[in-house]
Amino acid sequence: MLAFTLGIAICAGCTVKEDRSVCPSLLILDFSEVRADLVGSVCLGVTASDGFFFTDTVPSASYTEDYHLNVPRGTVTVNSWAGAEYYDPRSGLRIPEGEDCPPVYLHHSSLSVEGEVAREVVTMRKNHCRLTINMTGDDMDVRSLVISGNADGYDPDGSVSRGVFRYEVIPELSGSAAAVLPRQYDNSLLLEIDDGTGIAKVFPIGEYIVESGYDWTAPDLEDITVDLDFAVTRVTLTVRGWDEEHKFDVVI
Repeated sequence: MLAFTLGIAICAGCTVKEDRSVCPSLLILDFSEVRADLVGSVCLGVTASDGFFFTDTVPSASYTEDYHLNVPRGTVTVNSWAGAEYYDPRSGLRIPEGEDCPPVYLHHSSLSVEGEVAREVVTMRKNHCRLTINMTGDDMDVRSLVISGNADGYDPDGSVSRGVFRYEVIPELSGSAAAVLPRQYDNSLLLEIDDGTGIAKVFPIGEYIVESGYDWTAPDLEDITVDLDFAVTRVTLTVRGWDEEHKFDVVI
């Protein structure tokens, strides 16, 4: 691997008599825990406090091999991502208004690299939630759904970015619609129902999700299914992997 070859060449330039604090360290990244069937290849971004910046794409065929990279000593930040083409390791991920969240997997770590060799295990986490909405009942003509909230992506350190999220989706003929959500830091998510003449109903879907016990801070986000039954004025929420359903009575 080229990064490994360069690592040997650079480290060979430091002798025992020299101040080794100015010599680079060898960063070894372990991708063996990454599931290729979920994320495919992984994009890598490594930065350091002295302005060092390095990017690469790691193919899934290489996950069984250690990835070697020479980095300056000090604080080194490792970002890895998959599923989001417009992610930037220096600015993070901002979801454009009008779009939903990409199916993004993320890894972030900050290392204090002082010795000759440092090692880090890359663990890609599911940082998206697929929300499926199924609508039944003949009491309302649904032309579109608008999902809005206050989380618009991720900062470079992996924390939730605060900003406008707004995504409109047209239901299928079956009455089903889907959107992909980023992590949330509050319960502000709203679901607006447009019947063709304007907003006919607004559901505080974020509150329903939180009341169901869903954990937006979980390492990997589970997907959510919401059933809207206009005939009996009820919202049923289920989370993938859970055995129970949560029902909420509403006024349509």
